[in-house]
Amino acid sequence: MKLLNHEEVNAIIKQYGKFKVLDYTISKYSDSLIGYLGEHLKLIVTVEANGVHSEYKFFVKCMPKDQWLAEFLIESNFFRKEYVMLSDLFVKFDQNGGSKWRPKTLLIKKDFFIFEDVKEVGYQMLRQEGILNYEEINTIVKTLARFHAQSFIYEEKKSQELHKPYRIWEDFSEHLKECEDLSWRNTGRNAVIEFLKVNSKRKTESNFSKNVRALIISLFDDALNLTKPSAKYRNTVIHRDLWCNNILIKSDNEKYHALIVDFQTVLYSAPTLDLSSLIYFNTTKEFRDKYLDDILNVYYEELSKEVESAVNVDFSTILSKPTFMESYDESILFGMTQAAIIVPIIALSVKKREELFCDPESIDRINNVSRSQEILDVAKEDAAYNSRITELFEDIIERYYYLLNREDRKIGA
Repeated sequence: MKLLNHEEVNAIIKQYGKFKVLDYTISKYSDSLIGYLGEHLKLIVTVEANGVHSEYKFFVKCMPKDQWLAEFLIESNFFRKEYVMLSDLFVKFDQNGGSKWRPKTLLIKKDFFIFEDVKEVGYQMLRQEGILNYEEINTIVKTLARFHAQSFIYEEKKSQELHKPYRIWEDFSEHLKECEDLSWRNTGRNAVIEFLKVNSKRKTESNFSKNVRALIISLFDDALNLTKPSAKYRNTVIHRDLWCNNILIKSDNEKYHALIVDFQTVLYSAPTLDLSSLIYFNTTKEFRDKYLDDILNVYYEELSKEVESAVNVDFSTILSKPTFMESYDESILFGMTQAAIIVPIIALSVKKREELFCDPESIDRINNVSRSQEILDVAKEDAAYNSRITELFEDIIERYYYLLNREDRKIGA
């Protein structure tokens, strides 16, 4: 099936000026694995104006050719989620202006999306191992705040227009719910349990295997509840999957700017869930101990500035600083547990990741059955991998193991 026709290519090019389209080609974007939930292609269009030929390059995301992956995306509703965001809600966000937080969308169809190729203007995907420095995190946090600000701005303006409180959930709840299939989450959770049984410094304690299983299951269940719209805090559309492959960054004369991509797992929840997961996905414990307060301040200040520049409102009436800090503290559970699923995959070598995630049988097993042995095996072979995973998992234990002694949690009973 032909992905694009000449009329659609002309519609894309028209957004750049009066050009005559001479030719266009579509090819594989990269030989490396750059994403799991779609196929990524490159569109090159040759144009002519006043006798001068030039090329425009674009990034294409479409439903994959592999039937098993296409079926998964359809069943999970992931591709549909992103289509609705790009074709509807984010268009409404764009009408409010504000600073750039995602690549420009040039053509949106139900089975493919075409974006500007921001690599052509200097944006690069972050390092595959996903450990970021202060400047990078600081930059990404500002972009995340701009993204979240769009929800507040849209809701405030819509509320003024309707003369009553309005929330995005009213119109988009169908597309902002958690996926019902929890197989992938549960396989990741079980891998945490098995890893701790083998590697935790507490593993020789009496009943540790039983207790750690009960604890981790309980924590993951509590974290899942946090993904629902909060009744306590103002919600925003959250990305939920802010690992290195979904963030692009560029440096221009030592000034950094970041963009967020891939909105297939969006939810409507407290914005601090995105903030905590971003931090736990991409930083070390040493970094968090040193810079967390600074990063939280950067986020809140950028969020306040962005909202107040678009809406005549004191942002503290929407989300006060103390309430924000309280919300972040509660969201740490989500950040840690989500990172416990994602980081063991992020930290794999590119070769190992492609081996596991490009084979239908392998990906079905590690998504829906078990990935525990794969993680344990890599940890035995790779000291750096072992260290990173152990640090994260032990951080969870140190923060929450005390709950085993609280009767109201009934963990390990």
